[in-house]
Amino acid sequence: MDSYKSVASTDTLGGKTTGVTGAAAVTVKEPHLRFYKSEGGYNAIMSWYEQALESVEVPLKSHYVETRFGRTHMLVCGPEDAPALFLLPGIAGCAPLWRRQFAKFSESFRVYAVDVIGQPGRSEANTLSLLNDDLVLWLQDVMDELAIEKAHLAGNSVGGWIAMRMGIEAPERVNKVVMLGPTGLTRAKLPVKIWFSKVMSKKKDADALEQDLTAKSVATPSATAAKGTFGTFDRQLARLMALCTRHYRVDRSLDVYDEKSGKIHIRKGLKVLGKFFLAERKSYLKNFKVPGLLIFGEHEMFFNPHKVAERSVKVMPGLEAEVVDNAGHGAIYDQPDQVNVMVVEFLSRGDS
Repeated sequence: MDSYKSVASTDTLGGKTTGVTGAAAVTVKEPHLRFYKSEGGYNAIMSWYEQALESVEVPLKSHYVETRFGRTHMLVCGPEDAPALFLLPGIAGCAPLWRRQFAKFSESFRVYAVDVIGQPGRSEANTLSLLNDDLVLWLQDVMDELAIEKAHLAGNSVGGWIAMRMGIEAPERVNKVVMLGPTGLTRAKLPVKIWFSKVMSKKKDADALEQDLTAKSVATPSATAAKGTFGTFDRQLARLMALCTRHYRVDRSLDVYDEKSGKIHIRKGLKVLGKFFLAERKSYLKNFKVPGLLIFGEHEMFFNPHKVAERSVKVMPGLEAEVVDNAGHGAIYDQPDQVNVMVVEFLSRGDS
């Protein structure tokens, strides 16, 4: 299998080529700047994309498919005849964030780490609405183009919500679902001070903000008071968060702007926020029809993970739940070795 670097270095997106220090040359096509504040910001995030993969020890293939919503990119690894596993990142995330999962997951699965359309990555810069079935239809298109009838799904944060929706809307396409700190299960509380002083701080440049982001810095007071080691907070995740805060327009990617006025459509914007911070209807969640594993960190900053896990298991048929010690909202990032084993064991259970 060709390595990712050899594929990426020859891949072209069209338009003009610009040099990127310490990474493969990035070809900039004007439409790809749609959700970026500048061409320089786009290049900085594409440079990060390449550099984040340098430590991956398994061969990665860069692959594109066409969907009704646009061209979709993914990183692929693992045996071609192994069960398919799709990895879905959260908002403002992309495929390299799974870099500490590739080796373990590819031992048992054919892994497809997808760049969601409209999010920072190598997929097309089009909007997918959170308010309809766009994301479910898009993922089914991806599977169809790969000639995959049924697959395992694992998603983090909003990616977990997408995986959950697939288990409700298209259970015939899903084997098992792993939801890592997903949205949509309960009313979430935004820790305003933490969020705006750390995660969304624009007073600092990307380098300073990256160093300021740690597992404890974006955790609740109960977590920061905890004794012992608190997670690892993947430094590549911190770097991407810092770069996206400086250069990427999350608001533009979420389809909340009025096409005529160019201003935010208030009603639509509030509905989109509801997808992040409000629960889906209980009657909807009861339609979850596939085996599922729900994983929270014990220091989840948006809600009480123990209560939500207990309630979700009662509402959603076939769902199991785990709360991981010394981890926050991103348990897959804070305690990757432990969570990787949990995921593989759950997905492999019952296989011949």
